[in-house]
Amino acid sequence: MQNPYAPLDQTGVVINDLDIGVVVNTIREQGYAVVENFLPKDAITGMRRAFNSEVPITEMRAIGTETGRTWRAHNLLAKTRAADDVFLDPRLRGIVEGVIGRYNQINVTTLFNTLPGETKQFLHQDDGLWPIPRPHPPFLCNALFAFDDFTQENGATHLVPFSHTWSQPVDQSVESIQIEMRSGSVVFWEGGMWHAGGANVTTDQERMGLFISHQVSYLRPQEMQLLAIPPEVARHLPHKLQRLIGYHTFGLGVDGRDPLDVLADGIVVNPEARPADHWRHSYGLKDEN
Repeated sequence: MQNPYAPLDQTGVVINDLDIGVVVNTIREQGYAVVENFLPKDAITGMRRAFNSEVPITEMRAIGTETGRTWRAHNLLAKTRAADDVFLDPRLRGIVEGVIGRYNQINVTTLFNTLPGETKQFLHQDDGLWPIPRPHPPFLCNALFAFDDFTQENGATHLVPFSHTWSQPVDQSVESIQIEMRSGSVVFWEGGMWHAGGANVTTDQERMGLFISHQVSYLRPQEMQLLAIPPEVARHLPHKLQRLIGYHTFGLGVDGRDPLDVLADGIVVNPEARPADHWRHSYGLKDEN
């Protein structure tokens, strides 16, 4: 029996002139793939405006950086509608399904801005949060969209090619490459890839981008979307986006109901349900003492 959670074979699948199969196979082989000109300029302008004016930001001091020179905004789907079209882009959906399978959900949503003076992060794996022995099937697919040009000088992301297949931790001195790409481009990588944000200590340029992480739907997400996004916001999201933030059918749902029905109507006891004594009498069983 075929595993329903297995990554999809996207060979020959082309969406909006992008060969999804080629991108997916590149990610499977070397751990990452770059797609140029994924986002149009007007989309970037809208998201940049939202990041600068609508979305509260915090200073990031983590993964080896202590300068506070990276600004981040998490839980974007609760705070702005500026990026909804990116989450629903059929090319993104096709690539994610090719890497981790059809049954996936959003794990993390982050807008970030790496400012002049930021130092390099430690190399790390994003799938290390789940204590699953390696090697294991891929269960994270990450996408990093460039709003500004990413260059070596302004801190372009470091990746360690092929490291998504390694079972042992890497030394921080391991050789890495920096992914330079133009505004509007995106780099995808599998969650086991060792990577790090680069240093931006020699320029006066900001490096802004959008990070979206997807995971298989049976794992607990790093960013708890069902709590993070208020129900009054989630009710008005597109149907597919509601599924992607966790209102999907898995196991029993809520009292045997589709979570989206519960989102719309609230918790309602199943009107067909009956107390145990009702069924006991129906089957001619004796009452329990």
